[in-house]
Amino acid sequence: HSLSLSLLLSFSCPHTSVRVGVMGFQLVSFGEAMLRFAPLEGSSKDDSGCEHFLRSVGGDEMNVCVALAQLDAASPSIAPQWVSVLPQGPLGDVVFQCGAEAGVNMQHVARVPDAELGIFTVLPALKTVHYQRRNSAFAQQASGLFAWDALLRREQNRRWLHMTGITPLISKQARLVWTKALCTAHILDVPVSLDFNHRKQLGTLQELWACVLPHITKLYVIILSTTSMLELAEMEGVPAPAADTEAKDPQWGQLMMALRARWGVPRIAVCFKTRNDANLQRRWSVVADAQGLHSTLSTPVFHTPQDDLGGGSAWAAGFLHSTFETFGSEGDSSKHTLAALRRADLLAALCQETKGDHSHVSRKLLAHWELSHQDKPIELHKQSNGLQERMGKTLQDLNKAGVVAILRAKNPDRAIERGKELCAMGCKAIEVTLDTTDWQRVLKEVAAAAAADVVVGVGTVMDSDVPHLATVAELGGRFALSPINPLNFIETCHQNGILAVPSGLSSNELWDLKRQGARMVKLFHAGLVTPKILKSMLGVGPLKELNIMPSGGVSPDNVSEWLEAGCNIVGMGSNLVGKDVTLPSGTEAYEAAVKEWEHSGRAQAQSVFQMLRDRK
Repeated sequence: HSLSLSLLLSFSCPHTSVRVGVMGFQLVSFGEAMLRFAPLEGSSKDDSGCEHFLRSVGGDEMNVCVALAQLDAASPSIAPQWVSVLPQGPLGDVVFQCGAEAGVNMQHVARVPDAELGIFTVLPALKTVHYQRRNSAFAQQASGLFAWDALLRREQNRRWLHMTGITPLISKQARLVWTKALCTAHILDVPVSLDFNHRKQLGTLQELWACVLPHITKLYVIILSTTSMLELAEMEGVPAPAADTEAKDPQWGQLMMALRARWGVPRIAVCFKTRNDANLQRRWSVVADAQGLHSTLSTPVFHTPQDDLGGGSAWAAGFLHSTFETFGSEGDSSKHTLAALRRADLLAALCQETKGDHSHVSRKLLAHWELSHQDKPIELHKQSNGLQERMGKTLQDLNKAGVVAILRAKNPDRAIERGKELCAMGCKAIEVTLDTTDWQRVLKEVAAAAAADVVVGVGTVMDSDVPHLATVAELGGRFALSPINPLNFIETCHQNGILAVPSGLSSNELWDLKRQGARMVKLFHAGLVTPKILKSMLGVGPLKELNIMPSGGVSPDNVSEWLEAGCNIVGMGSNLVGKDVTLPSGTEAYEAAVKEWEHSGRAQAQSVFQMLRDRK
């Protein structure tokens, strides 16, 4: 088993007394975000050195902001504020848009010209990352870009400043701004959380500790890694267990209590993780405070991480989120502590169910697990197995359906009516596009009315729609189609038991989507190719393994040609479902479209479904 821990130390600031009501805090965080490149699993270099990589956005402080924004998406007034520096231009835009689309307040992100964006590359073989950030816009930032007094002064909600030990080692300029933020927070009586997060590539432990030590009294929370904890314990002369000591060994608790006594901290929290050879990880946490030790050891979270990065940020976000809800409230403090640890463990595990640094976990999903597994272990890996079976059934049902009727509607009432009518005709698969007016109501009512052998899903999923996939699952959606391959689309779909159907056009694009985990791929826009070309492509070696759904340009006149070319299902929109669903009621265009449906559209749709039944 491998062992990984993170230590959280809570300090009482001697000159402050912070007590607020439930949800009284708004997080402010300062740090750098970069583009992250990670090799795709199973990818290999060709003779020219080309290799497939996943590009995503990452940075500890931004990760925490994104995770909190997802949990409180319905409360934009408390959206976490990320304070940073980005270059002007397309790469800076990628990071900025990523944060904005996730719901993070980006108002205080400075954009500077003629600058670079930091990059880091994951090196799995070396179990490390390689940074290229020395000349980034953040590293070279000018002084005076941020008015910390205004940023941290209380308005509607009290501020909570979250910092990391990464920032002061990036550059002298970054350290000066970092220090200014801490000092301002202390003056304004703003609580500060600091993830020590020592990165050896940036500087020594001693250099970082020299930066942090003068500000210890200003901190409310500090997070340490196991390595840093042991090294600091050695510096302080506190007896500590060996690094390879089993996570459940009582020596860890003894060390926690010893550090608490030496530093006079009110509480120390430790996140423990063990992993077996099958990649099954067990995660639990322990807090040592004046009452003793509080542990989730008996209620751990089991999961199989899809990505080893991002869990620490999600853990901190979960702990802070729960702390914000109960901080200063009356009641059983031990119960509040266990609730914070439980949320931290769960959010970290759920975050690592998808690739990339950012958590896409919604408050609804988190609440589902918390409420359904109170005082019980959570076995996400078993749920994952069940979700795989569900997606397998969806794939089977789609391949049997032959055609997906695409409801892209501006008339939701008519769309619901048409969906029910299509089901009565024998349609076995219906897609509600996410640009449909009132799409949630349309999806919910069509899915509820559909028979057990009819599969209902969504389409036109873009980057900004990925966080809504949990809602899609709750409303009865079983598949999701996209005209592209949105960031984290496949992983997030699978996390929610939804069959992901991203799009490609060439054989290389389609196979790459299969490599990323897509079990069905959409050929879009199919009007740019022909059934003959598809048949030829599927006749080449392993390409016949692809489950391909042509969409765009498919009509009742050519559907048979596409099916005979080797695909099991096609997507059809207004050519099948009628044009009246796209028009508001009461207009001349709408009345004309209704007549067209009644005169020829309905019969044409019936002929398609009859043809599919005859093929079977």
